[in-house]
Amino acid sequence: MAAAIADIGNALRWEWFRLSRRLAFRVIMGMIAGAVIVILASAMLLSNLTSETYTAEVYPYLIFLALTVVGPFLGVFLTAIAFSGEFGWGTLRAMLARGQPRWRVALVKLLLVSMILALVWAVSWSLAAVAGLIAGVPGPLDDFPFSDAPAGWWDSVVIFFSSLPAAIAYMSLTALLCLAGRSATFGVIVAAAILIAESTAYPVAVLIAEEVYDFPLYEYVRWTLRGATAGLAGRYDDINPWHFVPAVAAYIALFWALAVWATERRDVSSGNG
Repeated sequence: MAAAIADIGNALRWEWFRLSRRLAFRVIMGMIAGAVIVILASAMLLSNLTSETYTAEVYPYLIFLALTVVGPFLGVFLTAIAFSGEFGWGTLRAMLARGQPRWRVALVKLLLVSMILALVWAVSWSLAAVAGLIAGVPGPLDDFPFSDAPAGWWDSVVIFFSSLPAAIAYMSLTALLCLAGRSATFGVIVAAAILIAESTAYPVAVLIAEEVYDFPLYEYVRWTLRGATAGLAGRYDDINPWHFVPAVAAYIALFWALAVWATERRDVSSGNG
């Protein structure tokens, strides 16, 4: 067991060495950092110009609102970068030839991207918390611009990181698609298409079901991947977000298990990029 953990640690360091030198990875990380800084700077400037009073905990909440939207896409694109070139160039086969078990090849990439996403969330929350301590005021406030914003620092942490599992879930789905289709391009296109289709089809379908057929479709789509991750982020007033933890965890576990299975069953080096 200790040897296997050490091997996974070494593989993680090697994967990080490769990934951190990819230009696309650096560009995406730079864009995320820039977006966080712009949002925080804008909130601080708006507070000074309009005398709008925000509690310190609101600043992490503003970043949470942004990450809730872009988080799944971030997971998709980071996974695509991690897997890009592995199939067409045959580097996965080279790893297998060095004695790496098939399951470990998939697991290491899943772990690495999950750790990067968690680091993005941790750094973003820290920057937002610092901005809040600098520009915010002690709360709570009676006249509050965000009705569902956190009431304290612990609440801020819980709400903020509730959007992280969505990014990891869609990252896991993308990894499964990459491995099953033996192509990083296939994985990112299909995963992005699913995200876009969900964001447009779900509201339309729910509206038609309610207005035309008087059918509460929203009660059933809550437990789909998009519905469960949205519920965990507090998007439903009538269900406690903690109730969605098992569902989201089950989705992630399922995608990871299928990704490892796909690695075991498929000729991972025979794709086209």
